[in-house]
Amino acid sequence: MAFLIETDYDVQIRSEISKIIDPSTERTKYKKAEAMAVSQMRNHLAGRFDVDAIFVDAPGDGEEDLRDPFIVMLAIDITLYHIWTKEGPNNIPKTRELRYNDALKWLQDVQAGAAADLPIKTDEDGEEIGLMKVWSQREPEDQTY
Repeated sequence: MAFLIETDYDVQIRSEISKIIDPSTERTKYKKAEAMAVSQMRNHLAGRFDVDAIFVDAPGDGEEDLRDPFIVMLAIDITLYHIWTKEGPNNIPKTRELRYNDALKWLQDVQAGAAADLPIKTDEDGEEIGLMKVWSQREPEDQTY
């Protein structure tokens, strides 16, 4: 299975444009671009977050969708940007470029420590891992003048 399914794209791209971009029934361009987008997102989030819990397979018929809608939206934005850069690097729609830059900025902010409502990595005991905690026996000193 894959993280994104064809119907996920209906919100952001018209089906006739989607078919022009990738007329094949196998949707190979979309699958390759999606793999790149998910890999890019996993690399940004892997330090603090449980990426295996974030990037679960898309639901099948009658199954509950466990994917975070915001992460799905970002994955679509990044996927469509990657498709456009191959198809027409000089003719990328401004909307695609803006949405990609917004997605990338959010990923960079989260990687730098901004808050995100995503599952944190934990060890076998349920303790959070990936976050640095500093302990000291000494009281903090005030170094102001």
